[in-house]
Amino acid sequence: MRVHEKISLWALALAAGVSAQDTFESPDFNVTEALIENGINVSAIPELASLAVRSSTSGCSIACSSLKLIFGGSKVSATPPATYWSTQQSQVEPYCTYIPTGVLEVSTLVLLARLTQCPFAVKSGGHTAFSGASSIEGGITVDLVNLKQLELSADQKTLAVGPGNRWLDVYSFLTPHNLAVVGGRAASVGVGGLTLGGGISHHTNHYGLACDNIASYELVTAVDIILTISHSTFPDLYWALRGGGNNFGIVTTFRYETFPQGLMFSSLRRYDSSQIPPLLDAFTNAVNGAEKDTKLAHFISIIYYSGYKFASAEYEYFTPVDTANPPEILKEYLAVPPIQESTVNTTLANTTPSLSQSMPAGFRTTMWSQSFKLNVELMKRRMSDHFFDIAPTIPAISPSIAFQAFSKPALEAMQKKGGNALGLDPDNGPFFHVLFYMPWTDAKDDKAILKAAQDYINTSIAMAKELGAYNDYMYMPYSSPYQPVMSGYGAANVAKLKAVSKKYDPQGVFLELQPGYFKFDGAPYGTTV
Repeated sequence: MRVHEKISLWALALAAGVSAQDTFESPDFNVTEALIENGINVSAIPELASLAVRSSTSGCSIACSSLKLIFGGSKVSATPPATYWSTQQSQVEPYCTYIPTGVLEVSTLVLLARLTQCPFAVKSGGHTAFSGASSIEGGITVDLVNLKQLELSADQKTLAVGPGNRWLDVYSFLTPHNLAVVGGRAASVGVGGLTLGGGISHHTNHYGLACDNIASYELVTAVDIILTISHSTFPDLYWALRGGGNNFGIVTTFRYETFPQGLMFSSLRRYDSSQIPPLLDAFTNAVNGAEKDTKLAHFISIIYYSGYKFASAEYEYFTPVDTANPPEILKEYLAVPPIQESTVNTTLANTTPSLSQSMPAGFRTTMWSQSFKLNVELMKRRMSDHFFDIAPTIPAISPSIAFQAFSKPALEAMQKKGGNALGLDPDNGPFFHVLFYMPWTDAKDDKAILKAAQDYINTSIAMAKELGAYNDYMYMPYSSPYQPVMSGYGAANVAKLKAVSKKYDPQGVFLELQPGYFKFDGAPYGTTV
């Protein structure tokens, strides 16, 4: 029976009134039979045949050799992928790396992992800053680099994107069509992790996050079924994939909703540290100003480098701007005198390299995340000043904190089509978010740097609580392995996520056999550095 036939029968069962919990994975589900239905002759691989009713301590050896025998040596490697962003991820040694080229090959991997009980990790862009997120020691790293579909629908209202693409690929493909999607802001970031963790975008003020603008997902489940998930077909699973991370299956296609986008305004500016207070005043006013104008994207970074204190900022506006007569929401920002600036009306694709260049690959890295209610006193007099107090003591190359916004219009846009899983309530906003980012080179400094980051976040939380500005949400793509990200979604949302996981993956395959990244309970590494 082919995959689409099995999906049709399952849909008929739902239509007949049988619940997905009763039918999605039957109690007598047989992994070996599912592999046979995928076209895998299990009996021809003696090691697999012997695993029909048992697991093995040599499971990963069997799984990797089976993948190589079935799909060929070009798709199975003994070395980790060379395209990880952080050194910590690239130093992890899997038993093998598997590079599928189609959805059936991904499904077969999941079934083989179940049969052999070999753990695995799935890599889209590999831009996480800690080991074990999209890498795995001694297991199978599944590198989706060759799933690079880019297909515009006939009516040009949606774009099908494979998880092997980076955001520069996506925007460059759409530029000739004068279209865009809500996606990442850095050229080299992969589409998968960013979208499943939320996805802050240049267009978030108007459209919400990347995860809020998905028409449908193609999802490989823990059984031999590939689902197309939308708000109208599987609304509970659609909701869970909007921020729930890698806990429900492997997405092999994201179908994004498109919108018109021609040339846009982009300005990169650097400022002396004396301009930080007026910059943060402008930031606060721009967050509030989004209630009248949702076309602006902006963030402020506070940076310490070799004794020099400065700030940098990036501003984008949906349409071209004449700086002699800018829109009202940009005027305060543009009035702050920079020491260096680059301003242009350009394509969305051309805005993305700068952020990747400011956070280059090949370093040991850490990122920490926390959100707060919008409060200029907290940003100016507390968090920025405290950052400059501690930065000289940290053995990192260029510690920085970046302030980003969750405006009320952005929060309202997150509620469409049943809302997302993040627990951000427009009635409690607006919020700002801080990213604490540090690169370094020597592993001996790991402990000191991670401890400094954790202490800074904890001190910022204490300051926020004093001002009544604390908010418990953490942005998954920017969080550290010592942060319990999903606890910040709220107890009710966590319970709902667990229920959806139990419904579609009752054996917990994507929780137990795919152990990396952020799960429902606790932090990946525990909460103490």
